[in-house]
Amino acid sequence: MDLPSIAALVAPALVAAGGFTMFHSWRRSAERQFRNREEAAASEREALLAEDQALRVRLHAANEALRLRAEALHRILSASTELKAHLPVEAVLANIVRAASASLGYRLVLLSVHDRADGVLVPRAHVGLADRWSELEALRLPSERIAGTRTGFGSPAPLTSILPDSQRGEVLSVPFVAGEQLVGLLELAAPGEEAVTGDDPVVLELFASQAVNAIRLARAHETTRLGSLRDPLTGVANHGHFQETLYREVTRHGRSGERLVLLMVDLDDFKAVNDRYGHPAGDTVLKAVVARLLASVREMDTVSRYGGEEFAIVLPQSDAASGHRVAERLRAAVAESPIPAGLPDPLRLTVSIGLAVYPDDARTKGGLVECADKALYAAKRTGKNRVVRFTRVPATAEALLTERT
Repeated sequence: MDLPSIAALVAPALVAAGGFTMFHSWRRSAERQFRNREEAAASEREALLAEDQALRVRLHAANEALRLRAEALHRILSASTELKAHLPVEAVLANIVRAASASLGYRLVLLSVHDRADGVLVPRAHVGLADRWSELEALRLPSERIAGTRTGFGSPAPLTSILPDSQRGEVLSVPFVAGEQLVGLLELAAPGEEAVTGDDPVVLELFASQAVNAIRLARAHETTRLGSLRDPLTGVANHGHFQETLYREVTRHGRSGERLVLLMVDLDDFKAVNDRYGHPAGDTVLKAVVARLLASVREMDTVSRYGGEEFAIVLPQSDAASGHRVAERLRAAVAESPIPAGLPDPLRLTVSIGLAVYPDDARTKGGLVECADKALYAAKRTGKNRVVRFTRVPATAEALLTERT
């Protein structure tokens, strides 16, 4: 029964009893309660409608995020075959940055490779950074201080370091890691509308995994391809491979205008080792020396067995000062660490090193080898266990003794 019907029934009795005023007050209270209930119900309906709308928006956003992720994953998986193609390492790196731009949705991409010997990141490939490439290519930033790597603590990475402060926070860094070893660092900037963000680590980790596998496969393929160009005893490049590498690097540095360092390294008094302990001990010594040389140079450098106990090391993009630092590190690595050769006591050995710089000392492959060889001969005849640069080779051994480098 509604409110008017109730009023019709009780009104005569209340009037008769003189209670009309009380009834009128009760009626107004009842009407207020009724309106309040109606308003509360309306508010609840509006709240439910708003909640439903918000849920629809969230569902739409979630569906859109899933769609974008699915499309990104599809692009990454589609690119994986090309990434893993047996190509030269440089071509694989170029493929990786192109795939990163296309599949992750960024207009600026930089890939830096970890140089284990020097502990730095070296920019090697990019998309959209041609106008800054000469600046980036020269960067060598300590990898253990790079933000975004497992051990980094906030220092700028290569791409971040050249950007204004206002843009640094927009760079997305993706470390490339194999096990516990840092392989490289991918930096992404200038995202498009459908770019993958740091909020979706699954997609980024999948891309990084594909890229690391591609780099490792390319390196393994290159190692296999160069197997016939390796010295069978020490595993480093043989004489023929050295000549090919030096010619290619001299030609490349001639185009770029950069300097190149050649080191000729000779094991001092090695004949005495063979004569006294035999050739098996001598072979062990050679392999141990090579291990020390490889541990003391960059990944981009080439260590070759030039012949016998003599080795040649090509240091691309190096000047006299940096070449001399590397040579001293090589010399110390041998002199300060006795070599086990299956004998009762480790052998204490030394190396002499000749250094020549392209184009300062020579502008041809043959001329550079001749200069480095002359510097090596000067180091030998003036006491051994030293580094001599060609331009500092004096006319007499006596003069050299007062000008040691």
